[in-house]
Amino acid sequence: MDIQGYILDRWMAKMKAESPVLTIYDKDGLYYNILPLAVEKGIKVIDTTKGLLHARLSASRFWSNELSLNKDSRMIIYRRRPMPTNNRDWVEEPFIGFIKSGGIFPFGAEDRYENICTSFISPAKHKELKQLFANGTTSFNMINALLEGAAFPGLEQLTGGKSAVEITVNLLSLTSSEDLKWQSEWKNFAEIQYPGLDASGLSLKDIQMKLWSYLLFSEFVFDLPEAIPSNLQSVAIAPIEMKDKIFLICDKLRNQINLRETYVKYANKIAEQLNLSEIFIKSKHLGNRVTFSFENSVEYDRFIAYLKEGNQTEAHKLCNKNINDVWYQEDSEISSFWKLASNALLLTDCINRGLKSDGNLQELVDWYVHSGCDADYAFRRFHTERLGAINTPKQVKGLTDFVNSRYQEFTERAVKVYQNTIKELKDCVQLKNQGCVQEVYPALQAGKRVVLVMVDAFRYEMGKNFAQSIEKRFKDRVKYEPKISYLPSVTRFGMANHLNNIVLDVQSGKLQPMIDSKVVASPEDRIDYLRAKTGVEVQDVRLEDFDPSAINENTHLLVVRSVGIDTAGENDKLNGLASMERELIRLARLTDDCKKLKFDQAVFVTDHGYMLLPAFNTGNLISKPAGSDIVLEESRVLAGNLNETSDTIAFTPTQLGEDIAVMKLSYAKDFTVFKRGEIYFHEGLSLQENVVPIIKIDLQEKKEKSQFSLSLTYKGKTDGTIFTRRPIINIVTHFTNLFAEDVSIKLKVTGDNNQVIGTPEGMLYNDVTECIDISPSIEQCRQLICIDDEYQGSTVTITALDAETNATLSTLKLNFEND
Repeated sequence: MDIQGYILDRWMAKMKAESPVLTIYDKDGLYYNILPLAVEKGIKVIDTTKGLLHARLSASRFWSNELSLNKDSRMIIYRRRPMPTNNRDWVEEPFIGFIKSGGIFPFGAEDRYENICTSFISPAKHKELKQLFANGTTSFNMINALLEGAAFPGLEQLTGGKSAVEITVNLLSLTSSEDLKWQSEWKNFAEIQYPGLDASGLSLKDIQMKLWSYLLFSEFVFDLPEAIPSNLQSVAIAPIEMKDKIFLICDKLRNQINLRETYVKYANKIAEQLNLSEIFIKSKHLGNRVTFSFENSVEYDRFIAYLKEGNQTEAHKLCNKNINDVWYQEDSEISSFWKLASNALLLTDCINRGLKSDGNLQELVDWYVHSGCDADYAFRRFHTERLGAINTPKQVKGLTDFVNSRYQEFTERAVKVYQNTIKELKDCVQLKNQGCVQEVYPALQAGKRVVLVMVDAFRYEMGKNFAQSIEKRFKDRVKYEPKISYLPSVTRFGMANHLNNIVLDVQSGKLQPMIDSKVVASPEDRIDYLRAKTGVEVQDVRLEDFDPSAINENTHLLVVRSVGIDTAGENDKLNGLASMERELIRLARLTDDCKKLKFDQAVFVTDHGYMLLPAFNTGNLISKPAGSDIVLEESRVLAGNLNETSDTIAFTPTQLGEDIAVMKLSYAKDFTVFKRGEIYFHEGLSLQENVVPIIKIDLQEKKEKSQFSLSLTYKGKTDGTIFTRRPIINIVTHFTNLFAEDVSIKLKVTGDNNQVIGTPEGMLYNDVTECIDISPSIEQCRQLICIDDEYQGSTVTITALDAETNATLSTLKLNFEND
């Protein structure tokens, strides 16, 4: 146990998943000899004393190939120079870009060498330490000499630790001890390192419980911005001089994967024994550290307050901190809130970027697809998560009200701008939504086998999310672009318009789409037209009925029809959002199946988007305009000989550049409707209803498939017992070629009877493709597994499968015990 190890522990505590880089400024070279110790710990060290150009290149390569892909990797940049003190110095700092994504050492008074030594040495030696600094003899050897006579060989052998921090953390990691012969040594150790700790105990668990309580309650008190209540003043805590040391140890306890479940168990027990949740029930701020689970309730209130104040910076910090915290990983209710918080931040970030309120229609569409649609995505994901969560805290209602209010205000402003520019549509031929004309027919003429996927109500943000979700599976082979749906944006019109230019005419009192004087209104009409138009073998199937074994190998055009999104919206409104998500998963599976069936290209098209509001308000309903010869009557548009009103916006077909046998199209202004109770609609004029994607995927890859092997472990072992419903497993990979393509795997989580009892979750897991995408530069990654609450079996089996071949890559079978 030496000062070098203690300093290294401090550095490691400053490097977290969200800030994995630490830049050390050390003009006197005091810390240089600690760098090899950091390398031994698996940290990438960039030594800038050996040449700035080489160091900058090494840092960039590690950043791109490891740091950005593996959240467990860390990097130290060592600078033997003074820290910049002004803007000019920072401009000339070649590593400024890395510094922005990490921490700096030293930072603040607690990182001064003298203060580090003070927190390392026991209070009994502080007088001698001050004398060393007064004499200027403060080398590592002199500091370590103050520990002379305080060696603890029994504890070092028992725990495998060398520093005080390592001994402490490893002692708390022990699950058993044959005897307590080391206890007298432990009492001496505790007297020096943890003044005030009761180091006695009849068993290892007794000793651990007292140490856990001492450390966690000390951290809680040190971080508390208010005075500790009198009824807690008798509980043992460390001296205030040990604050940094206590913080360091508690950080390691939370971040060490094999201690995560143990930490949660003891923290909950300590909080319950001390009745902390009741004592601090009215607190508005409990500090910046979340030692105990009950503190999350205060964190929720703080987060919502930051949002309402418009303080995005602090809201982001608070959310990121808690998402990377042990409680998010362990507690489903806490996890639910912070997932919602992330979507609330995405929504407010989008709104804060501003609305494109000037320019032409094309510029407005460009703004929407690159920025504005983020609000639609965040709003949809927020309510999908909220409705799907089993447990949510009471603060979710306030957060929901905030999100609904901001979204409604933002979209109402956007729809006004859009409705003022839509008259330019006839001049924007590049926005014409004709997937067959633009993509399918040219591909068939080139001899390709094509899958045409006609998705009802596939609005742009969903298409963009879908395309980005499958990009890793089809690297550099996915393209998507925005179009404007045919107006009026009704299914039979929009789908027919993909086939060719259409005319809308009145047939038997109903407005119908026609091509070459023939009605093309139904799916059967469209398939007949495609057969006649293309001259190739066409096969038609609904997505829910799709069976790869039923696809004819001579089929050159496979038409797959999906109505799940629109059906969920029409029938279930907000409650249908989960069904919409499942439709995206089915579409992703379809692309994999069609790739295996040797189709060359998939083209996804849609008829229209949709708008989904949280509730119907009385003011949303407007009166229908008076008129005659009404041949189209939808929630947000009428067609016929109609009068204009202050609540509607009217166009002649010529103004929209369409051939329609009616006098006028009368649209509801803003997000109003002609039918009471409507909150899901797509026939009107809004960006959400009208901006849609065309997605093209080249299914067959030209590069050689990556060769790799994979193994699964839990806490570094291939066996063991899970005591939580949210375990983290390790995925270890080996690629034969570092420059190979990314690979995708699926994790199957099954119970005693081989039934599925859980799913993966986290950064690497793609919930649309249901795959984990792994880069060749990642040698090992941690993956969270969520086990269903109702599962009561005794085993959990996790199987890794090749996403393309379904071959088994690795199997991990564990015992399961959960109270």
